[in-house]
Amino acid sequence: MLTTLMLAVSIWGTDPGQVFIGDAVPWAASEIAVPTDADQKSARTSYFAQDDPAHSRPLTVRGQTVSDGMPPPVAGYCCDDFWESEFVSGFIRSMNPFAPEDVTTLPCYYDPFGFQMGTGSCGPQGYRLGWLSYNDITVLPAASAQGTTGDMKIVEWNSYVKYSQVINPGVIFSGTGWFNARWWDGPGGVDLPAQVDQISTDLELGFFNDGPWSGQIAFHPQIVETYEARLDRNAFNFDGRVVVTYKASPQLSLVGGVAIWDRVNTLIVPHTGVIWTPDDRWEFRILFPRSRISYFLGHRWNADFWLYGQAEYTAEAWQAIVGDPGYSDRMQMTDERVSLGLRWDSGRYTFFTEGGYVFDRQIKFAGSTPSFDLSNTSMIRVGIRY
Repeated sequence: MLTTLMLAVSIWGTDPGQVFIGDAVPWAASEIAVPTDADQKSARTSYFAQDDPAHSRPLTVRGQTVSDGMPPPVAGYCCDDFWESEFVSGFIRSMNPFAPEDVTTLPCYYDPFGFQMGTGSCGPQGYRLGWLSYNDITVLPAASAQGTTGDMKIVEWNSYVKYSQVINPGVIFSGTGWFNARWWDGPGGVDLPAQVDQISTDLELGFFNDGPWSGQIAFHPQIVETYEARLDRNAFNFDGRVVVTYKASPQLSLVGGVAIWDRVNTLIVPHTGVIWTPDDRWEFRILFPRSRISYFLGHRWNADFWLYGQAEYTAEAWQAIVGDPGYSDRMQMTDERVSLGLRWDSGRYTFFTEGGYVFDRQIKFAGSTPSFDLSNTSMIRVGIRY
């Protein structure tokens, strides 16, 4: 968290560069039009201001953060020779062989729980189509256990490859293949496996039109196992969700929905809240189970920098082989997390680092293994999206 704060402060006081507002020159234009003061006062500045039916058409941009209502590429501003160099782009592309040469986005669709930001140095950010990859590493240092003996340390690796495409007018299909791993060290009183893994696929249909309504429906089956025994009922989770978004005004959207999380307990989790983008710097996603407040620091070193605070509720379930010789049990881990992060976008690449705090940590079992709690601890997370 201290590193995140120091990086943010080093950027905060600098000139953020030109922040383009409202109806900036389209991508195909040859010159940049800087809005006048009168234009800025009357312009609708958030992503949600896009009402033109033509915005429902996917747009292709090369190495850009955003796709609609933005100026043409300017050397050293939005495009960056470093990120587009053969060595750098080739290295990152080798980690994702599906990565397209061009980035294609859909300006009129917004995922309230996704990675999109509302604005940036080049204007509104559209929903990215095609192939997309994500990786993060999260470390939760050792914390004492209550209800058993010893400490427990957790290291998480989360990764996915996602493909999104418009399959019919007003309908987006997104298929995501997840591979997540957890490495557990401790506690002393319960003999848990050292590693558990999740292999899953999230199948989502998104719906949108030229009006204020959009939504998504998804099914997310998961295999959550340890490689130490045969798969049984404890090794499968079957989740689903339905989320609807209503754009009440250019700056305000209302989100309502529900998810079913198949854990030791079947959890009915509301997916509700509001999204408010008062200007081109602030975005407030006051949502459950994951909220984020973001501030656009500016454009420096050929990247857009965002400072954000985040809060989330997590609940996972795993097949755990407990004891020696061991038996299969179903294990549920829940906690709440708050963090402060710094994110920088360089074209198709996004990097982020977060520091935070994890609390209300509960671990329970479906079988005879005694449940226990974990003390509060810190959290460090670093990741890349490309």
